[in-house]
Amino acid sequence: MKKTFAFLALFAFFASYSFAGQVLYPMPDGTLQTITFDDKYSFKDYTQRNLLEAKDLEGKVIYASSFSQENPDMKVFPDSVKKMTFYNCNLDNVFMVKPGWIVIGGSERRYKVQNDLKDWEVDSTGKPTKVLNEEDWVKKGFDVDPMKIPAIKIKDIEDGPKAVTAVIE
Repeated sequence: MKKTFAFLALFAFFASYSFAGQVLYPMPDGTLQTITFDDKYSFKDYTQRNLLEAKDLEGKVIYASSFSQENPDMKVFPDSVKKMTFYNCNLDNVFMVKPGWIVIGGSERRYKVQNDLKDWEVDSTGKPTKVLNEEDWVKKGFDVDPMKIPAIKIKDIEDGPKAVTAVIE
C-alpha cells in the first residue's frame, strides 16, 4: 500500500510538470511535422488577460490558444521570457518584440475600434488602414474607406448605412 501511494504521489508530481500533447502540423512544403506542445497553456482562452506573473513560460510551445487583446501593443507575457513558440495562436494586439519568440500560423493583427464602431487594422502609428471583416460590411452597404471614418463617435450601428446616425457620446 505504501509503495502504491508513493508511486502515485511521485507520478502526480512529475506529471504536473511533464504533460505535453502532440499534433501533426502541416508545413508550407507539404510535409507534416510532429509538434509537442505544453498542455497547461495550449487550447486555452486568455482573451483580455495576461500571463505577466507566470514563471514557467521559458521554452514553452503553445498551440491553438487565444491571447487576443482589445487594444494594440498590450503586454501579455513577462519580459524575462527569452524563448517561446506559438502555433496557430491568436496574438491579435499582443506586444511581441522578443527575437526568440517564434510565431507559426495564427493571427497577429493590430486593430482598434474606431468612431464608426468597427474594428479597423491599424498601422504602427495607430492610423486605421483596413476594416476587419470588410466583405461583410460591404455586403451590408457600409463604406469601408478609412478616410470616411466619422470625426465623432456614433452611438450604434444597425442593419445598414441609412440606419446609422452620428451622435456625440
